[in-house]
Amino acid sequence: MNARWQQAAILGGWALALAWLWWQWPQSPALALGGVLALLLFPAWSIGLQFICLLVAPRDTMGVLPPVSARTMLRAYFAEVGYAYRIFGWRQPFRTHALPDDVGAGTGRTGVVLVHGYLCNRAFWQPWQRMFAARGIPCIAVTLEPAWGSIDECVPDLDAAVRRMAQATGRPPVLIGHSMGGLVIRAWLRSRGAVVGGGVSEAQAAQRLQALVARVVTLATPHRGTWIANFSRTVNGRQMRLDSAWLRALAAQEPQALAARMTCWYSNCDNLVMPALAATYPGADNRLIVDQAHVELVFDAQLMRDCAALVERAQACAGST
Repeated sequence: MNARWQQAAILGGWALALAWLWWQWPQSPALALGGVLALLLFPAWSIGLQFICLLVAPRDTMGVLPPVSARTMLRAYFAEVGYAYRIFGWRQPFRTHALPDDVGAGTGRTGVVLVHGYLCNRAFWQPWQRMFAARGIPCIAVTLEPAWGSIDECVPDLDAAVRRMAQATGRPPVLIGHSMGGLVIRAWLRSRGAVVGGGVSEAQAAQRLQALVARVVTLATPHRGTWIANFSRTVNGRQMRLDSAWLRALAAQEPQALAARMTCWYSNCDNLVMPALAATYPGADNRLIVDQAHVELVFDAQLMRDCAALVERAQACAGST
C-alpha cells in the first residue's frame, strides 16, 4: 500500500499534466506548458515551503550549532529536491522490491534492520543495502504501515523484521532509523518491555534492552518532536509535534541504559526537524553533521561509513562475549 499510493500520485500527476496540456494547448501554448511545469515542480514547491519554515521556526538558543548561511541553505534545498525526485518519484513507487533482504548468510554475524521515516518505504535504503551487502553484513529494510496511522501501529512490522533477523543470526541486531523511524524503534522497545515502572526496575529494563538490540542509530529523528508537525493533521504527524503527550509518555518509561546504546545524527540545516537539537537524545552519542538537509544527510558518504563501523564494532563486541 505504501508504494501503491505513491504510484497513484505519480501516474495521476502525469495524467493530469497531459490532460491539461491537451486541453489548453489550442488556446494558449504558454499557459499549457506553464501548468505542466507547475505540476511537475510540486516537490520543489513543497520543499521550498519546508525551508521557509526553517527560517521562521524557533531556533536552538544554546549557541552550540553553527549558523546556516543563505548560500548553504540554497545548496541544501537543491540537494533535497534532487533526492525527492529520485526517491519519491522513482525508487519508492516503482523499485520497492528491487533489492531483497539478505539474512541467508548471516548466521553468527550481527545484522542490521533499516527503518524508514514518514511517507517512505523500504526502497529508501537501497544505497545502504548495497553498502551492507558489500561488507557481508546481513540487512533487512522494513516497510512500515499504515502510512498515516499511529506510530504504535507500525511496531508489528518492525517487530517481525527484528525477530526474523535475530532468528537468522542468533544475535540481536543493530537498528537504524531515519526521521520517524527512530521513534518507531523506541516505541518497539517499549512494546517489548524495555521500560521502567510497573514493577520493572532499571536493571531489569537494561537487561531486556541488551537482549533486544545491539545498538540503536537514529538519523534526523525528532526525539523531542518538531515544530513543522504543527501543520500535520495525520495521527503520526500530531504525535511528532514538539513535546507532544505521546513523546512525553514514551520518554517517561525509557530506561537510562537506552542512551548508552544510542547514536543520534542531527543537522543544523534540517528542513523537517525544528529546532535542530530536537533530533538529539539526552545522554546519547549525539553527532552533528554540518549543513545537511533532512534526507540529504542519510546518504552522506562519511555518515554511512561511520554507521557501518558501528555495526562492525557491535559485531566485534558480540564476538568477544
